[in-house]
Amino acid sequence: MDSDTGSEFRLGELRAQLTAAGAILGVPIVVTDDDGWEISAGALRVGLGWYAARGHGDTEAVALALLHLWEGPRSARLEPARARRRSSIGAQRPAAVPLLDTVLRLQATAELRQGMPGLRAPLDAAITRVIPADVSVFPRHVQFVAAVLLWGTAGGADPRLGALIGALDKSVRSELERLAGLGSGATDVLRRITAPDPNRPALLRFERALALLLPPYERLLALDVADRGLDREGGDAPALADAGAGVETGAGAASDEPDGMAAEDPAHSDADPGDIAAAAEEHARPGNGKDDAEGADLFAAEHAGAVETMLSTPMPTSGALFDAIQELSVDPAGVDPEGRRDLGTAGAGGPVAIGLTALTEYRARAAALSPAIERMRELWARVITDRVALRPGLSRRPQAEGEELAIDALPAAVAQALAGVARPQAYRSRVSRPRRTRRTGSTDYVFLVDRSASMQGPIAAAASDAMLIMLEALSAVERDVRHAERAAGSSIELDVRTSLLVFDAEVTVVKALSSGLDDAVRREIDAAIRSPRGSTNDGAALRSAAEQLGISPAGHAVEGAAHDGLERKRMVVLISDGGSNDAVAAARELRALRAAGVQVIGCGFGSDEMTDRYAPEGRRVNRPDELAETLHELIAGELG
Repeated sequence: MDSDTGSEFRLGELRAQLTAAGAILGVPIVVTDDDGWEISAGALRVGLGWYAARGHGDTEAVALALLHLWEGPRSARLEPARARRRSSIGAQRPAAVPLLDTVLRLQATAELRQGMPGLRAPLDAAITRVIPADVSVFPRHVQFVAAVLLWGTAGGADPRLGALIGALDKSVRSELERLAGLGSGATDVLRRITAPDPNRPALLRFERALALLLPPYERLLALDVADRGLDREGGDAPALADAGAGVETGAGAASDEPDGMAAEDPAHSDADPGDIAAAAEEHARPGNGKDDAEGADLFAAEHAGAVETMLSTPMPTSGALFDAIQELSVDPAGVDPEGRRDLGTAGAGGPVAIGLTALTEYRARAAALSPAIERMRELWARVITDRVALRPGLSRRPQAEGEELAIDALPAAVAQALAGVARPQAYRSRVSRPRRTRRTGSTDYVFLVDRSASMQGPIAAAASDAMLIMLEALSAVERDVRHAERAAGSSIELDVRTSLLVFDAEVTVVKALSSGLDDAVRREIDAAIRSPRGSTNDGAALRSAAEQLGISPAGHAVEGAAHDGLERKRMVVLISDGGSNDAVAAARELRALRAAGVQVIGCGFGSDEMTDRYAPEGRRVNRPDELAETLHELIAGELG
């Protein structure tokens, strides 16, 4: 076989490997030489010309195409909690997008290396090829992202890293040296925290990577903001430590105490992410907004340039192409995407695979139920309006002139006067600020839906409709909150998260506790609820609800649970037609939840059993079509 023939054979083998990757995603893939990706004739057409235009050879092109599938639709399908968290943080914190995408790429690269070891060399070469040798044209925090991407891909001993570090700003080099000091070697920290670990979920690894990397990124962003002269009341730069929606980060975790961290493997630490978030609050200005739009806009061009140069992809994480790929996806052989369980049957209806409910059908149902969805949004609209209402007050910082003397600033003002300052800062001005009220605050809703063998027909249909209404409405409330914050220019400290679990003899997490709602969950809701089987293990369901809320039987925080430092009300709503595998165990779990301050409500169809067992928070639903209205009244009563 001559060299040309061997090269063609190798290319054909690589393209076949790329085509075969479609079986993992459940998406038919056709490899072409076009310069773009598109859906055509029921298949995803992957154009390798997109990579050729960016200087990648055939082998690198196939490796990168696999990576883009891995970090895009595969990640959203098999690791939906991580994908939702990345999207949620990115929407609320656009300034953090380059770092979020870098962490996701490093994790996807590590996962792909493990699954396809033969791609290691071309994959590493392709990723590092697009990193500029001279990154000094970027702001410091973007320089940091470039160094982390090369460090995590090629390794600390790679000579290219030394050359890149030589071009970095000295403050960026200092942060990298601090990170390198946390482990036994320059690459150990990132490799351990991004490497696949069967004992730890991808979401936890994602959050721990952010806990390590966000604090230095934040400090460098603060320096860049100061250089741009962004004037903010209080003199503070944009803070990412309170990145919202369950980001477990903080400066103290990886930066303020490097010696303490050096003694502990950061990839296997059992430190409570909530403690990390609490540490972050110490250096984040109180009341600083979750969505620092002003700071994000300041660096929009540099962020776009960095992402296009180093993190570009033909596979967007949202939009029409992404939705079309998800529509094509199916679960092979009746096994869920994570390969853990048989998805069962739906009585006489035959096999049911979670994820097969078409988005078009779902959207038609959502349109029909939109009046109920909008009613729920209106309930929260009053809460949001109350939060953004302005009240008069005095400026926080003393100034050279104003309406009132700043009594607490007089000693400093006297010292300034004695030092010869012509206009000492001894006054405060009258300003208007958003009202801070705790009457109604952030809430976590965990919905538990019984899908045991007795939950069939109208009951299951009513539960499915009710969950569609609740999840869509509360997801829309979260968007309304973000819109109000952008309009007000500050945080209103209001956040809504939801979780949906279905249970029979076992518990299935359809939606982990998080803000927002994606199409992967939308496709699962109806099929998950309307696949009755088995018995009623409501005790296990309540225990799983506690885990979603970060409550363990011993009262400790659960590893991987979402903590973001906000004061929250926690509600668990269990929907069933009654019965229990073990009523004693269920009562024990119910007591544990209520002892932890969680409001637990039981909604029972057609009997008083649930009313009695969950008293005084039990509700009887006489007709299935009354369930959605019952849930609406429950939430309305809590909002007041």
